[in-house]
Amino acid sequence: MLRIARQNLPWRILGRASYSATPSPPRPPVRPAPPGPVPVDDLCIPLEPTYSLSDYLPADSPSLPRETLLKLHKLAALQPPTTEEGWKQLEALDELVAVVQAVRDVDTSALGLEAGEMVDARVRAEPEPVDFDLPRLAKDEDEVGGQALLKLASRTEGAYYVAPMPENVRTKKRNSTSEVLDEDERRTYEAPRNSRESPW
Repeated sequence: MLRIARQNLPWRILGRASYSATPSPPRPPVRPAPPGPVPVDDLCIPLEPTYSLSDYLPADSPSLPRETLLKLHKLAALQPPTTEEGWKQLEALDELVAVVQAVRDVDTSALGLEAGEMVDARVRAEPEPVDFDLPRLAKDEDEVGGQALLKLASRTEGAYYVAPMPENVRTKKRNSTSEVLDEDERRTYEAPRNSRESPW
C-alpha cells in the first residue's frame, strides 16, 4: 500500500535535506528576492510560484538509512519493499523528513519555551480566576419590573397587559354583556332543543 501511494509525487519540488535525531543549530532566515514584476495572467494569478519551499530547507540531504525505513515499516505494520525499485521510490520520504526537521528547527525561545519543549498549539480561551471576595453589586434602585410595570399600563386584565385592537381588523361587535346573543345565534342554539335533532 505504501508503494502505491508513493508513485505519484506532486510535491517533488523540495530539495534533499539532512535528518538527525538532535535539532540542528538555527539557520539564518532566508531573505526573499527583491520585489520585482511577477508575470501574472488576466486574473492576476502568478504564472509561476513566487517562492519555493526548498529555499527554507538545508541543501545537503543524506537519505534515510535502510534500517530506519525497515523499522518504520515494522512500526506501521507494513511490508517493506522487496525490489530495488521499491526502495528508490521511498527516497521521497527524505523530502518529508526535511520538512519535519525544518519545523523542529523553528526557534521557540521567543515564546519562553526551553529546547525540546512542546508548543501547545490548541486555540482556546485562557482560564480566568474568579475572585469570590468581591462585594456583590447592589441592585439598581431605579430598576422597575414585575407588578410595578403592570401598574403603569393603561389597560390590564388580571396579571396581563391588554393590547389595543388594531383599527384595520374587523370583528363581530357585541354589546357590553357578552352573554347576549343576536337572533341568528339564538335560533341556532334553540333549534336542537325543540326538535331534538342536530342542526349539523
